[in-house]
Amino acid sequence: MVKKVSLKDIAQKIGVSTALVSYVLSGNEEKGRVGKETAEKIRQAAKELNYQPNHIAKSLKTGKTNTIGLIVADISNPFFASIARGVEDESGQFGLTTIIGSSDESPEKLKNLVDVFIKRQVDGFIISPPDHSEETIDYIISLGIPICLIDRHFEHVNSSYVVTDNKESMGKAVSYLIELGYKNLAFIGYDSSLQHMKDREQGFLDATASIGSKVYKINFNKQQAELGKNIQYILKTQKADAIVFATNTLSIAGLKYLTQQGVQIPDDLNVMCFDSSEVYDFFYHPIIHVKQPIENLAKESVTILTSQMKENTIQKKVLSSELVAKTRA
Repeated sequence: MVKKVSLKDIAQKIGVSTALVSYVLSGNEEKGRVGKETAEKIRQAAKELNYQPNHIAKSLKTGKTNTIGLIVADISNPFFASIARGVEDESGQFGLTTIIGSSDESPEKLKNLVDVFIKRQVDGFIISPPDHSEETIDYIISLGIPICLIDRHFEHVNSSYVVTDNKESMGKAVSYLIELGYKNLAFIGYDSSLQHMKDREQGFLDATASIGSKVYKINFNKQQAELGKNIQYILKTQKADAIVFATNTLSIAGLKYLTQQGVQIPDDLNVMCFDSSEVYDFFYHPIIHVKQPIENLAKESVTILTSQMKENTIQKKVLSSELVAKTRA
């Protein structure tokens, strides 16, 4: 078994004290009044001996692990996969390691993941919470652990968050459809108490107040069966001329179902989707959609969290989205 190199080994190699080595390798050579030449010799010796710092011991001493816990709602969703990549890249710029988990839209799984991450002594959380998980978020706050919610938040939970302007973006996109001449719109979203879903629904209702429209809410755990049933009703009973999907997961599943039913978009029915997807690039006709600033969401969440870790301040940010309504030649 290979012996683990210690600070004492480095000290003995170049003939200095262990305390001096500790000062240099912890970045405190100025505090220890270590000369530049000596500091360089210490770092070189550490490199030659392949010294690996004991992060556990360091965390016990400082009370910090330099790790954060990121829990997204559904890692299989490309939106959240992109969020995870962005947060991991950005947190690395702050010298932080990101541990990633997925709640799969389950409040029970979120609670379990939070407990695991707390036992691993993460310094803070970035969470995209599932429905009915307010209690877990409140629990984190009660422990004094810094937290920033991303993409979603709860109106009555006082936490930091970064989200997009869901109501305004939805209203703008739906108004665009109306300007194109569509007068009988259907909205398909999830039956959820989450603020972002309520805001998107309200944006739709505000924009369609003077025309024919109807809202359909489906159960996340039964979406495959309920989505098809609702689309059939929209096509045959409501006879809508456009459908607005509230999320990219619903959009992709809805477009697939409509295609299977032989519906020609936009000739038979037009579609507007909230959030972008690479799938739209392969569709035979451009899909009108709202593009969220995923990269900025990820960056801002890390900035807000690291700020809270230092100053314990709550920040709430709303970012603008982009309406993509290009036409194909």
